[in-house]
Amino acid sequence: MQLAEENQELVDKTAATTRRSGRPVAHGAICERVFCGWDRPLIQLAAKWLLEQPESVAPAPLDLSSLDVVLPSSRALSRLREKLQFAAHASGREYRPPRFNLVGRLPSLLYRRPAEWATDFEQILAWARVLSASDPAALKTLVPTPPEPDATTPWLDLAATTRRLWTTIAAENSTFESVLEKAESGADRRRWEFLVDAMKRYRHELEAAQRCDPNGAAIEKIAQRECRALRPIVLVGATDLSEMVKAMLSQVDTPVTALIAAPPSLADHFDEIGCLLPERWKDHKLPIRDEQLIATGPVDDQSQAVVESLADFGSRHSVDAITIGVTDRSQTEPIENQCRLLRVPTYRHVGWTVAETSVGRLLDLLATYRQRRTWRSLAALVRHAAVYTLIDRHFSATTSERQRPHDPAGWLTTLDQLMSEAFPRSVDLPLPATRTETVTAEAILGAVEDWLTPLNRPARTIRQWSKAVAEVLTRAYAAETESDVTGHATGDLTSPALTSTLARLGDFENVSEALDPAIDSLAALELIAGRVGEISLADTPAPDKIEILGWLDLALDDAPAMVVCGLNHPFVPEAASSDPYVPSSLQSTLSQRINDRRYARDVHAMHQMLSIRKDVRFLVGTHSADGSPTPPSRLLAASSADDAARRVCRILTEPRESVQIVPPNSAAASERSGHDTMGYFRPPPPQPGRTIETLSVTAFSAYLACPYRFYLRYVLKLRPLDDGSLELAANQFGDLVHGALENFGESSAKDEADPDKIAAELVAQLHRYAAERYGDNTASTVQLQVRQAERRLQTVALRQAERIAQGWRIHKVEASVDELDFDRKTKRPKRPTGILIDGKFTGLRGRFDRIDYHPELDRWAILDYKTHGHLPEKKHLKKLPDGSTQWVDLQLPLYRRFIPDLGIEADPADVELGYFNVAEKDTETKINLASFTQAQFDQADELIHHCVRQIRSCQFEPNPAGVEFDDYEMMFNEALNTMPADDDNQASEESP
Repeated sequence: MQLAEENQELVDKTAATTRRSGRPVAHGAICERVFCGWDRPLIQLAAKWLLEQPESVAPAPLDLSSLDVVLPSSRALSRLREKLQFAAHASGREYRPPRFNLVGRLPSLLYRRPAEWATDFEQILAWARVLSASDPAALKTLVPTPPEPDATTPWLDLAATTRRLWTTIAAENSTFESVLEKAESGADRRRWEFLVDAMKRYRHELEAAQRCDPNGAAIEKIAQRECRALRPIVLVGATDLSEMVKAMLSQVDTPVTALIAAPPSLADHFDEIGCLLPERWKDHKLPIRDEQLIATGPVDDQSQAVVESLADFGSRHSVDAITIGVTDRSQTEPIENQCRLLRVPTYRHVGWTVAETSVGRLLDLLATYRQRRTWRSLAALVRHAAVYTLIDRHFSATTSERQRPHDPAGWLTTLDQLMSEAFPRSVDLPLPATRTETVTAEAILGAVEDWLTPLNRPARTIRQWSKAVAEVLTRAYAAETESDVTGHATGDLTSPALTSTLARLGDFENVSEALDPAIDSLAALELIAGRVGEISLADTPAPDKIEILGWLDLALDDAPAMVVCGLNHPFVPEAASSDPYVPSSLQSTLSQRINDRRYARDVHAMHQMLSIRKDVRFLVGTHSADGSPTPPSRLLAASSADDAARRVCRILTEPRESVQIVPPNSAAASERSGHDTMGYFRPPPPQPGRTIETLSVTAFSAYLACPYRFYLRYVLKLRPLDDGSLELAANQFGDLVHGALENFGESSAKDEADPDKIAAELVAQLHRYAAERYGDNTASTVQLQVRQAERRLQTVALRQAERIAQGWRIHKVEASVDELDFDRKTKRPKRPTGILIDGKFTGLRGRFDRIDYHPELDRWAILDYKTHGHLPEKKHLKKLPDGSTQWVDLQLPLYRRFIPDLGIEADPADVELGYFNVAEKDTETKINLASFTQAQFDQADELIHHCVRQIRSCQFEPNPAGVEFDDYEMMFNEALNTMPADDDNQASEESP
C-alpha cells in the first residue's frame, strides 16, 4: 500500500513516550469503551491507539505481545497488522505484535475446553448417528418423512440442519431445554422434547469419541461462571457480538477495551461492551447525498456503472486508493469481467471456493457420474481438462494397435458423434455393434473405469475413502503435480485448489474413529465433494489491483474512494430466514431481534463508509445476477421521509445517463472496427482462392441462404455437432423415416399391394434401422420418436398401396449421381456429371430417395421423402412483396438436370418431380408433384449458373439478415463480431 498521511502520523507517535489516556481498564471492570469518532477510518485510529499503549520510549521495543486484538473480518485484521508493522519498521524500533484473532475465534479464548473440540464435520457425524438411531415415531416430530435407514447423504443433510439449529440457539445464549420451556403447542413441545433427548445422546456420542461440542462447552462454562481470559482483550469494531459471547465477556476479569467507530455523543447507542443497541438505531439518519446514489439496471449495467465510477475516481486517486464493494458474491464476476475488458486489474478479497475451480468441478462431475453411470455424465466428465489429458495419455500409451482405437477425428469428437447420433444411456449396457464409434467409446469407458478403480470398493470409513479420492485426484492431475515439482504451475487456481484439497483430505484422517462410519463410495464422494468445495482460496493482492470487498468488510476499509454495487433488498440488510423447527412464539422474537441487529449493524457500517471519505457511491440495481428483481434497500429509509421518497422515486423512474468507457491505447482499433479489439473469437474470413470443385444438391440452398455459412460448412468442412440434445433433431428424425423407407424399397415387399403387409414390412425395417444405429441402450425420448415414426409409416402404407394399385412400381431407392461414379460393368468412370460454364467444369452430385416407373404408361417419377406436409412450391419458391417469386431451394430443378445421368431414357420435361410427404398429419401424408413452369425452370437454371460462378470466384459474404435456423449461431456474437472488411479479401472474377 502507498505511504499515506496516516501512516506517517503513526510513525511520529512511536518516536517518544507513548503512554497516555486510553489504556485498558483495570481488573474488575466489564469493559472500557473508547469512542474514536467516525470521521477517520477506525483501522487507522485503532493502530494509533495501540501504539500509545506500551510504557516505553524510543528506542525501547514496541511490545504489544501481551494483548489479544479481536476484529470482525480477516481484511480488517490484515490492514491493522500492516499499519502496525509499517509504523514499527519506519521508527526503527523492535516490534512485538499482539495476538490477532477474528470474532469467530473469541469464544475459544474465554474458557478451558474439557476435551478436544469436535470439528464441525465431526459434529455432523455425531448428529447423524444420533438421529439415524432414533425412534422413527419420535423422529417424525422433527421431519415428517425420515430418510431411509441406509441413505447416508440424507441423514448427513438432516444432521447438518440440526447442527445449524443448535448453533443458532446457542448463539443466543440459550439451550434446547430453555426453548422447550417456551413451546406452546403440543406439536412444538413434542419436537423439542425429542431434541432435548437427542442433545443428551449427541453429547454422549462426543464424549465417547473424546470430543466436546464448542457451543455446549461454552454455555456450560457460562452457567458455571468459569469464563476467563489470560490476556487483555481489545475489540476493534466488534459491535455485533452474539449474546453468548457477550455473556462470556461479562465474566472475565482481565481488561477488555472496545474501540468503537462513533463519537462520544452516541454513547447511548451502544451497550456496556460496545455492541450496537438496535432500538437506538431505528431512527438514525445517514449523511447521504442524492448524487451518491446511482440508479442502475440488471447486473451487467451495474458492472458498467462500477467502471464508470472507477474512471471518475481515477482522475483523483491511485489504484490502491479505490475499493469496489459488493453486497452479493455473484456480482463479483461480472464486475471482474467488465474491468478486464477495460484492462483494469482487480483483486477479490473474498477469493474463491474450491467448488469454483477445476478441482471442485471434477469432484462434482465424478459424483454425478458415479451416481448415474450414463454416457451423458461420462461425456461431461471426460470434457474436464484433467480427465481429457488423462485419457489422451492413456491412448498414447496404448502400445497394441488392436487396443488403440482407430480415431482419425479425435476420440472426443467420436464420442460426441455417438452421443449426438445414438443417444446411448447406461454405460453398463452394450452399445450398437454396427456403429463405428463403439470401439472408441468403449476404450474411453475402460480408461475412465481404470482410473476410478480406487473407488470400486465395498463400504469403508471416511478416512479410508479420503485416501482413495486423493489417489484418484493425484492421478488425474499428474501433469499439475509435475509442474509444481519444477516450479511451473499450469493454472491460476488449479494448483492451490489441488494443494488445499489434498490437505483437507489428509485432515479427514484425523476424524475420530468412534464417529467415522462405514459408507459406500458414492455417499463418501458426495460428502467429500461438499466439504472440499467449501474451502476458500485467497486471491493475490498487488498495488496495481483494485480491491473487491464484501459488504461486511467495507465498514473498516480505509480507501479514500469507494463504489458499492447492489444497495438492494435482500442483500442489505440481509433478512433472517425463519426456522420451521423454532416455536412460532420464539421465532417471531428471534427473527425480529436478528433483523433489528442486522439493520443497526448495516446503518452503522454505512455511516462509516459515508463519513470517512468524500468519494463514495452506492449503486441501486433493478435485478440480481440470477435475474431476480431487487427493490432498493431499506437503508434508504434512514433519512427524512421526504428525502427517502424523493430518492426512491428518482431511482425507480430516472435511469442514469450511461458513459462510454474506452480502454487505454485502443483509439486506433476502435476507429477501425467500431469496438474494442479484445481477444474475442471471430469467425474466420474467407480465404482468397479457396473454394470447392464439386457441389452437392443441398449445397445450393445453403449458398442461397448465406454464402458465408456455405463457406464454413462446405469449404472449411465445419459441421455442427450437438452432444447435448436429448432427442432426435428434425433432420435425424427424417433420417430415421428415410432409413425405413430405403430398406423397404430394397426389400422383396416393395411391390406388395396389401397395405397391412406393407405396414408390417415398413415397421420391421424401421426397427431394423433403429437397432443398427441406436440399439436398445438409447434414450427413452428416442424410443418414443421411433413409435411416432411407426404411426406415420402406417399411413405411408396406405398411400403406397394406392400407388401400387395405380400401376407404379419402385424402380430404385437411394440412387446416386456423382462426378466420380464408376460403371460397374466396364470398371471405368462414367462421364462426369456437372456443369460446364465459361469453359470451366464444376462437378455435381446428388442422391435420389426414390425413382418410380409406370410400365404401362412408360412414365418416370423422381420423389424425395419429406417428413413435413409442405408442397414443393412452398419449399422452393419464396413469394416477394411485389407478387413475384424467388428460388430459395434448387433441389428439384437440379434433379431434373440429373435425369440423363440416371439412365432414364425420357424427355426430362416428361419426368414427374415431387415429394412423398410423410407428415405428422395423416391428411398431409401423400405424394405431391411439383407444378413448376418451364419459365420457372429456366430461372432456376440461370440461378444455378450464377451460384456456380459466385462460388468459383469465392464470393462468400455473409447474409446481413442471418438465417432462420443457424447451425453457427455460437460463432456469431452480433454485439462483438463483424466480418472484417479487407480489400485484399475481395474475390476476383477469375476462377482460382
